[in-house]
Amino acid sequence: MNSLIKRFSAAPVMWATLLIGALVLFRLVALILAAPGLGPDEAQYWRWSHELDWGYFSKPPLIAWMINATTSVFGHDEWAVRLYAPLTHGIAAFFLFLLGRRAYGLSVGGWAAATYILMPGVWLSSGIVSTDGLLLPCISLALYSLWRQREGASWTFAICLGLAIGLGFLAKYAAIYLVLGIAIVFIIDRPTRRGLLNIRSLATLVIAAALITPNIMWNAANDFATVSHTAENTKWGDAALNFQHFPEFLLDQMAVFGPFSFAILIGGLALILPSTDPESAGKDRWLLSFILPALIAISIQAVISRAHANWAASAYAAGSVLAASWAIRANWGGLLKFGLVLQFIVGLIFVSMSISPALADKAGFANAYKRARGWPQTVEALRARAEAIGASEIVFDERENWHGLDYYGERADPQLAERISLWRRHDAPHSFGESAAPVSDDPTATLLVASVRSDFRARERADFKTFEGLGELVIPLGGGRERRFCLYRATGYAPLPRTAEYEAAFRDEREDCSTGPENEPSTDQ
Repeated sequence: MNSLIKRFSAAPVMWATLLIGALVLFRLVALILAAPGLGPDEAQYWRWSHELDWGYFSKPPLIAWMINATTSVFGHDEWAVRLYAPLTHGIAAFFLFLLGRRAYGLSVGGWAAATYILMPGVWLSSGIVSTDGLLLPCISLALYSLWRQREGASWTFAICLGLAIGLGFLAKYAAIYLVLGIAIVFIIDRPTRRGLLNIRSLATLVIAAALITPNIMWNAANDFATVSHTAENTKWGDAALNFQHFPEFLLDQMAVFGPFSFAILIGGLALILPSTDPESAGKDRWLLSFILPALIAISIQAVISRAHANWAASAYAAGSVLAASWAIRANWGGLLKFGLVLQFIVGLIFVSMSISPALADKAGFANAYKRARGWPQTVEALRARAEAIGASEIVFDERENWHGLDYYGERADPQLAERISLWRRHDAPHSFGESAAPVSDDPTATLLVASVRSDFRARERADFKTFEGLGELVIPLGGGRERRFCLYRATGYAPLPRTAEYEAAFRDEREDCSTGPENEPSTDQ
């Protein structure tokens, strides 16, 4: 062990690169071997990547740009769609190593990189398409560049900071926490203020603005679709204080950051920060400026309405450095190491289950993979049913199914992807699929409706001239899980106006699946 430490100390950047690169390579191999198909959200981002733009229905554009870059070179297999994820997380870990080494010393830098790259959330995010896999590298680069500006103004790091801020916003609007953190440290930290109050910061502002402005203009030209969707996700219209959600929020953060890492982060606030020396405390507060705003804001969001586990993920770039620093300073290193070893083992198990569906089923995790399974079989079964009734179009009433058929339908038959549509619940589109693939209004067309929403069927029946039940279609997904569709033969699509009277008439309507002449659900293997 001492020999390894001496070698690492002699060439830390090289060894950090090799160790991070080894784990990234392992994750790349696992990505290629992984069995689960694309989930519906991933399929949606893949579809966006076909037409590059400055914004999309529910996300800023960087995720589509990255998918376009990888699939243009490597094709459109699932692993190629996800290819950037392990690479960008490796880049984030490297910048956090540099930041930790610069701020606190080599040991903190090494453990900061390990804390980040072994996070449960990063294990998961390295195997899927997600905006966090793009935002966190941008935040990590921004933190390191800002720290270098704190040490002494530089054109190189002023430019890097502008790029990181601009690309961060193009990755995910949670980059606002990065900007808020910069504002806070500008106020509370004199060295940062001195490092930013110079002509070089003009380059930072110009570059960031140049990247962000086109997305703002795209939103303005598209009725602020992405911003509206982001605001809609908060569900503030259903707000009601529920403090029972706060413990759930804390458990979610332990699941994302790691239980021991999160305990060190929270425990350090009470037990380490108050008694630390002024110089280290100043560095701690600098990092806390990029941690606490997201944690506080999302915890409030969780109490008022709801919060997904990854909504506070932006806190854990700086959090990885601070947790490593506090663990070493308070002699909690053993606790941190134990947590990281545990997370490494759990990560290996997770990767094994992603490669072997049988193992996932035996372990009872079939439910976690069901949204990504069985799409090729679903495509073939629905195409056969559509051909049997002479349907020119397959209509869905759930966006996830439309996205699954869009990706796997195009891979099976490019023309099939042009024959699927998404029934619209409201007058205006509330999802990308509703906007991109409206139901055909050809009165002579025969349509196959594949419904999964019992609360929508009465509404759908009212939107068509004829709506004849054909029974159920069941697709086995493994592990006792199934994908079920209630099938209808429909003609004459003419949607009713979504008025107040319409809403009142269908508010409590639920309709079980209408079986066809055979009066039994059919199962397609």
